[in-house]
Amino acid sequence: MADPGAAAADADVVCSILPDSAEVRSVVAAVLESARPGTVLLEMTTHSPDVARELAKEAETRGIAYLDCPAGGGVLAVRTGTLAIWVGGSAEALERARPVLHEIGDPAKLRHCGPVGAGLVVKLVNNYLVAVNAIASGEALAMVREAGVDVRLAIEAITSGGGGANAQLANLYPNRVLAGDFAAGFKLGYMVKDLRHASDLAGLTGVPTPVGQAAAKRMDEARAAYGDAVDFGSVARLYGW
Repeated sequence: MADPGAAAADADVVCSILPDSAEVRSVVAAVLESARPGTVLLEMTTHSPDVARELAKEAETRGIAYLDCPAGGGVLAVRTGTLAIWVGGSAEALERARPVLHEIGDPAKLRHCGPVGAGLVVKLVNNYLVAVNAIASGEALAMVREAGVDVRLAIEAITSGGGGANAQLANLYPNRVLAGDFAAGFKLGYMVKDLRHASDLAGLTGVPTPVGQAAAKRMDEARAAYGDAVDFGSVARLYGW
């Protein structure tokens, strides 16, 4: 069904996941025009927490519960229904939507993070850390390579017992980067977008983020070199991978 308003007209729970805030505003406006009071809207886009709060207030005037529900875990988690889902909004609305969320995510990884916007804060910080770790791991492994040490051995040594272990070092590099596989899982353009929203969050909270700013600059350089549609792991190519 092409019309989101028509799709929402008879639904108890409505899910949407879109590229960014502009698309969220458009689709949510259509949903709110036709959804019945008592409907729960699960908005799963990674975008601005402030926009989510604004839309939640509009939804409330119409008797509709708005939950921001960004998810993490990558393509495999999508295919297997094991996503981690971080929810912002009322506990009562979450309980009504929980059966739907359990179908698309892992119940053990479902977290109620607080009021509307809280789920998005957690997701943006998660992607901030993914970006920083992906870039730092690429730099570190380039040093290993140039020093003449076996890169896979170094990854195994660090991930099996070193304090420098992280998910990008353990998974992205051995499974994708070292194989030269940069086909899109999570697109580079989306990572750049998420880091922009994380930067906005940092500005609102007053927290200085020089490491995050450096990571965003490096991701921008990768996007300029390789385009939006490749995997975010393409940032590793800047280090000769």
